[in-house]
Amino acid sequence: MVIVLWRDPWLKPLSDGDLGTDACSLCKQEFQAMDYVTGCEFCTAGAMHARCADEHIMKKHKKQVEAKVNDHRDRRLHDYQ
Repeated sequence: MVIVLWRDPWLKPLSDGDLGTDACSLCKQEFQAMDYVTGCEFCTAGAMHARCADEHIMKKHKKQVEAKVNDHRDRRLHDYQ
């Protein structure tokens, strides 16, 4: 069993058994101990390494990211941010 850590801070670490897969959906490499994993918020690509998710999102969803940035541009940050 491998322990994986979700990049998203509100999710708890899971084992690879809890993910339903033992490999990254993008690069197909097996998850290693203490890998950071995440999913794509714009599609259902599945669990992937954080670095693979960054590449996937910037290649496949760049316009959606830019729209999200523009949507949040005028929102005020919390005091702790």
